[in-house]
Amino acid sequence: MLIDVDAFATVGRQAVAGARFVGARALTGGVSTDVHAIDLEDRDGRMQTVVVRQHRAKSWKSGPADIATREYRLLEFLHQAGVPVPRPLSLGVGAATLPGPYLVIEFVEGSTELGEQPVSDRVSIAADALVRVHSLPLDQLPKLPTRADPLPEVFDYVPDEARWQPIRTALERITAPRFDSPPTLLHGDFWPGNLLWRDGRLVAILDWEDAAVGDPLSDLASGCLEVLYAYGQDAAERFVRRYEEQSTIDRRRFALWRVYVAAAGCHFMGEWGLPAEREARMRAQAFAFIQDAATDLND
Repeated sequence: MLIDVDAFATVGRQAVAGARFVGARALTGGVSTDVHAIDLEDRDGRMQTVVVRQHRAKSWKSGPADIATREYRLLEFLHQAGVPVPRPLSLGVGAATLPGPYLVIEFVEGSTELGEQPVSDRVSIAADALVRVHSLPLDQLPKLPTRADPLPEVFDYVPDEARWQPIRTALERITAPRFDSPPTLLHGDFWPGNLLWRDGRLVAILDWEDAAVGDPLSDLASGCLEVLYAYGQDAAERFVRRYEEQSTIDRRRFALWRVYVAAAGCHFMGEWGLPAEREARMRAQAFAFIQDAATDLND
């Protein structure tokens, strides 16, 4: 994609008053965002980098303008609450500067790579961070979607294929109660690629576009699956154990959410632009993950 230098220069100066535009470059973004870095020189001659997130329309998401506004307002709240997130700087919704809505956030120096840090340490810190997110008060949040129950929507993602039939049968037999616990803030996409590390510390939790309020076990199930993809079974189990040390887990609901997140992931995985070999490996892991969860349901 060609970079519109004039447009990004305008966005940068709007985010940092009085700054001189130095340059812009594309960054590796997510499935539903275009991400660019803008390098600026502020009034004191110091170099500063900001990040522009432009939301794109996707079949499984609401409108980009709504998402950009929600994410910006939520980042304001989280930053003030002391959660490690990038500081929001400006919001562009309905502006003609760039095509589509966008938000500008500070650039946080760090890496998603493991480096020399032990996996066990990293997943424990990540679980602690998720517990903290789930403990935040809700009264100052922007209006967010609700994610409270995996039933009956889970059936939208379980294919009518022979190998899936035992799983569908297990789901049809259960009578899980509706979620009636106090709802919590949910990140919605808590995975290693959205966690930024520096010197062994978690310095930023990124990409809050899928945030919601509801059952925290949906976040835990999604995080567990993503840790499995990234670091393996032992790490996924440690992630859950660490979380459970600080918060109660309803095992039946957790099993339901594990089926939900993995089946939904398989449903949409073809739109993620993954290399064929990686997609095949993740699909196999997801199906095994679902089978384990279905076993817990039967028990």
